[in-house]
Amino acid sequence: MALNLVVQTAFLGDLLLSIPLLKKTRDLWPQHKLALVCRKGFGDFFLKTKLVDQVFEIEKGNKDSYAKIVEHLRFVEVDNLISPHESLRTAFFCTQIKANHKIGFDKGWNFFVFSKRNKRQLQLPDALRQLSLLKSEDPQLEKDLVEYLSFEKPYAPKEHGLLSAPPKWASMSLRHQVLELGDIYTSLKSKYSLRGFEEGKAVLIFPGSVWATKRWTEEGFIETGRALQKKGFQVYVMGGPGEEALAEKVAAAIPGSESLAGKTKIIESAQLIARAALVIGNDSASTHLAAVCETPLIAVFGPTVLEFGYRPWSADSFVVQKEGLKCRPCGKHGHKVCPIKTHECMKGISAEEVLRTAGFILRS
Repeated sequence: MALNLVVQTAFLGDLLLSIPLLKKTRDLWPQHKLALVCRKGFGDFFLKTKLVDQVFEIEKGNKDSYAKIVEHLRFVEVDNLISPHESLRTAFFCTQIKANHKIGFDKGWNFFVFSKRNKRQLQLPDALRQLSLLKSEDPQLEKDLVEYLSFEKPYAPKEHGLLSAPPKWASMSLRHQVLELGDIYTSLKSKYSLRGFEEGKAVLIFPGSVWATKRWTEEGFIETGRALQKKGFQVYVMGGPGEEALAEKVAAAIPGSESLAGKTKIIESAQLIARAALVIGNDSASTHLAAVCETPLIAVFGPTVLEFGYRPWSADSFVVQKEGLKCRPCGKHGHKVCPIKTHECMKGISAEEVLRTAGFILRS
């Protein structure tokens, strides 16, 4: 059986935004198997939700991990190789894989890598940018994208910071697939008390981010968590590997809360997120995972802006940000330290603002 291969070795948030692309690849070639090349530790989620049939994981900086994949694929018939990732390393990796068709974004220099190249439309949200790689394979998709650009306003928050809903043809929802894996949730219940989930009273906060300046203040998360605890919600502080210390510090300052940071795999976190009443996090993978689970979310934006395209991609996505700052945005990803040493984009956002949006969500 022929194989289609999607190569996306970005951070988890960008990989989650590849879900509409993966779904469309399935739809266009239903008789093909679908494989994914991604970073180590991310593949299990995509296998468990049956979005792909096979996963190849790479370790950044480890040449052998790339070489092993290339060696394995020497004996596989790859029909379509699709790569939304634009790095030089990924391009070189793609040249080493034999495929009937190779599809990627036009970078000017990468004509020798891809047989089909599409312009990366920066005005589109990233979920649609990645999906647009397949517009030459699907005339209806090309029409849908043109119509979307003509009529939708994906970066214009409405009341309480609510963002416009994604079109159904570009959904990244895997809520049904996540909830089907009830045995994983049962296993989690045997390890942790998980108070509040079955009563619709669990709120998850994610204070971390790969980029330090993209983190809202510890004080903001703490004040928000305390207020929600007092209102009868059960607060859990979450995070990935390396964020345990931050999460435990925040949880310690919120009486009655609990830190689960570093204790759950991605698919386990998704189980909790899908059953939560609300997720509060930064412009990071946590809010993208909440969008995948269709859980109401609040994303606090600081050094980055919605117009970059990496907005949460769901109908219940709310954004809180400080408008009118001349220093925003200060970079594509944020920085380790604020370039002008004020970090006003995050320090200027009060817990009251986030709680106001949270109150609207939790009452509705």
